[in-house]
Amino acid sequence: MPRGFAEGVDYSGAHRAETPRARDYNGAAARPVSARGAVPSIRGKELEVPMLTPLPRLRPARTVPLVAALCLFAAAPSAQAQEHAMFVSVTDDEGNAVTDLTAEDIVVQWDGENLETTEFEAAGWPVRLTVFVDNSDPAVSANAVPQIREGLRTLLAELPPEIEVGFLTLARQPRWITRHTFDRDELVEDIANISPDGGAAATFNDALVEEANRIHDDDDREYYPVIVMVGTDGADGSRSQQGRIDRMVERLGENSAEVHTLVLMTGRLGAGSMAAGVGEALAPITRGSFERIAVTSAIVEKLTELGRDIARKHRMVSRQYHITYRQPRNPSDQPRIGVATELPGLQVIPTIDGNVPARMPQR
Repeated sequence: MPRGFAEGVDYSGAHRAETPRARDYNGAAARPVSARGAVPSIRGKELEVPMLTPLPRLRPARTVPLVAALCLFAAAPSAQAQEHAMFVSVTDDEGNAVTDLTAEDIVVQWDGENLETTEFEAAGWPVRLTVFVDNSDPAVSANAVPQIREGLRTLLAELPPEIEVGFLTLARQPRWITRHTFDRDELVEDIANISPDGGAAATFNDALVEEANRIHDDDDREYYPVIVMVGTDGADGSRSQQGRIDRMVERLGENSAEVHTLVLMTGRLGAGSMAAGVGEALAPITRGSFERIAVTSAIVEKLTELGRDIARKHRMVSRQYHITYRQPRNPSDQPRIGVATELPGLQVIPTIDGNVPARMPQR
């Protein structure tokens, strides 16, 4: 059972023993520097980097060399491992990426000691967004789909043109409305094709399984996957068994995928629905988010906010720095690693895998 999913709960849709309860993902082989208990931003002073483990499989941009010592952030320093690496995203007061820094502008510190920077390079991947819409229940969809359409239009309006977007619906089976494209005119036009599909259950789990497999099988992937699930608390007709769901969770984590779930609560299954249970469980695992929506009129606002947050994430992850640094000669077993800059008005966010969450935690 993947960590973060409740014990004794079948997520395959065959039956539901109880409502899954979200738990923090503190596994030894997952959870990089990221949202839950993650890296706070600072302005013009030292920033401590927590000792957290990177994702099991890191695939940075080909132009950025990644040293094997990356994983040692979560382990005691080794005399044989002299170099470590991190990604650093830097923005100004207005949230714009700062792209003209040099190695002299950012200093990595180990227990307060300034370290030698051996490599300082520009790095970054864009975000790629996949949106799934539950259009399964005609009684609900008749009211919700017009709001979802408008919400998707406002979400698109918030995104920069460098983000590739795809739309799918969930009734009967996951079906493409628009395959991933940069063409905003095509996307806006195709939103009108999202319509209620009566007499069919949603396929929430099947959609996530298929998307996790697509991402995992993309050997040329040079983007950070973000998934938005717009679901309801109705019945789910997914056929994916528990083993496939376990692999889905693992593959989302391995590939730095972020899942944000919005669930419209209509009083049918409520918190016991598949969308609510799985969406809530995936939020801490993938460093995403989960929200219940009580009224259809709130859908537009929630999708607009998500678009704004995803756009901010894209600005941070697409233009950052990859820093390789040398550890001190006599390193402590539990070092305190920080990033410092003397430049004023900068927001500095270090991560191990370069994947800054769309929604940073509030302290």
